[in-house]
Amino acid sequence: MPPSTIPSPFPSVEVRSNPSKGRSLHVTTSFAPGDVILNAQPLICLPTLSHLSSRCSYCFELSSPRACTRCRSAYYCNAACQRSAWQSVHKLECKALQRVPAERRGQLPTPVRLLLQVLLVEDIQVGVDSLEGHVAARRVRPEWKDVELMAMAACSYAGKGVDEATVRKAAGQLCKIQTNAFNWTDEDFTEACVFIQPTLAMMNHSCLPNAMIQFIDGRIVLRAESKLEAGDEIEISYTDVTMPLPKRRHAIDSYMFKCRCLRCRDNLNIYQACSASSNLGLNSFSLSPEVSKVSQLPIITNLAISERVTTAVDELSDVVRSDEFNEGDIKLLTLRERFQACRDLVAVGAWAAPPVPQLLAAISNYFVNKENYAGALAIQSLIAIECTPYRYPAPFHPIRVKELVHLASLLSNTAPHTAGQMAQSSPSQLTGGGVNSKIQEAFREIDQASTYQMLLMLVKRLAPAGFGASFKLSLFASERLNELKQLPGREKELSLIERWGADPHSEWSKGFFQYAVVDPIHRLASLGEELVNLEFSR
Repeated sequence: MPPSTIPSPFPSVEVRSNPSKGRSLHVTTSFAPGDVILNAQPLICLPTLSHLSSRCSYCFELSSPRACTRCRSAYYCNAACQRSAWQSVHKLECKALQRVPAERRGQLPTPVRLLLQVLLVEDIQVGVDSLEGHVAARRVRPEWKDVELMAMAACSYAGKGVDEATVRKAAGQLCKIQTNAFNWTDEDFTEACVFIQPTLAMMNHSCLPNAMIQFIDGRIVLRAESKLEAGDEIEISYTDVTMPLPKRRHAIDSYMFKCRCLRCRDNLNIYQACSASSNLGLNSFSLSPEVSKVSQLPIITNLAISERVTTAVDELSDVVRSDEFNEGDIKLLTLRERFQACRDLVAVGAWAAPPVPQLLAAISNYFVNKENYAGALAIQSLIAIECTPYRYPAPFHPIRVKELVHLASLLSNTAPHTAGQMAQSSPSQLTGGGVNSKIQEAFREIDQASTYQMLLMLVKRLAPAGFGASFKLSLFASERLNELKQLPGREKELSLIERWGADPHSEWSKGFFQYAVVDPIHRLASLGEELVNLEFSR
């Protein structure tokens, strides 16, 4: 074994010492885009504080779990999960959590809960101690006092004492937790769990990642996002790579390094970053085959437009808060004001540049809340064609798969009665005029059931290999497909769809997919663009 190589418990990867990065993780064999490199059990995992009462603390399923009757700080979906958690960690954690004042139980910050388990469980402590945490550098930062306070609280509840040496060691362990923990987002892409896996913690960051992490059925699944050859370093993103450069830098500041990837070095906008991807060819079997021609867009070929987009995105990052689009009761006036703020981006067709995608999603949700599902579907189609593929070039990216499910769900709400429903449910100021009529006409010409069915079949095909039975989006698709089989009078359509499903890459299948799925979604997307420009550019 070369002296620079560190043993790994997974044969598909190896840890290497790196003179500039400390340590790095490399593949030992080749992987195609979408391949599962490895899957692992987390060393430690906890629901975040905001999700504590809605997710099982053992299997992490979203449900209506019941609190532990002793500590009232851990929640379980059933007795089996509670028994398993008790045997693994909770029998130690529960007693410690009972030392927390009653009014604060269930309110401990997630880092304190994680550190508490490290202090109580020897195997977890050994795993965390093997990690790096930049402790010395953190001690001179303003937030070090907060770290010490959280460490002191954890030591006290764990019954370890709060002398200086004990707290200092615990603070160092907390730094390692904060440096190496992964944040898992749920189906709505809000942070749901925090977990640590020592080998995967060796992966370094890039804003042009070649791999990604998914959390499936309690397992950490590492997938290749690009083609990897034996010996290649695995790089993931520690933050949302679609954010502008200043926000990305701020997001990774706590990791104590400066990203020097091509995207950061040259401040590439979202389209330029997309053009650097090696996954563009995979989009031939997706809703957006035109993404492969991104390098021909004026946003890239015209320097003035490119600089205009980059400048507008940077300016908007300080003016428009993306998080406000998550507010369920966001007002129509606010949406119009935000759309006006983004007019420079929209004018050059930069629909994928932030915060336009977040704004469009908020507009689509606004239509859903008004039960105008056809309008929502038109806007969502625009997002699926003009936004998401440029932000996440790999068709199997979980955000793009989730988007297929979203489109299918909206299609299920736009049955043949949609035309009448749309006219009745649209608020008077959002009737869309002639656009409404065009959308109604489009629905009359689309075989919605077939498009719906093929979208769901595509979801199943894009599930990680070996995880189709536990990947939630795939399970959802299977359930809906079984329901669809009960519809009468679709024998001809089903035979064509089955032929496509058996060999989706044949020339006939490509043409059928274009006709039944790509063309209808593109038509709705163009109407979505017309609708949003008409109603929100006032």
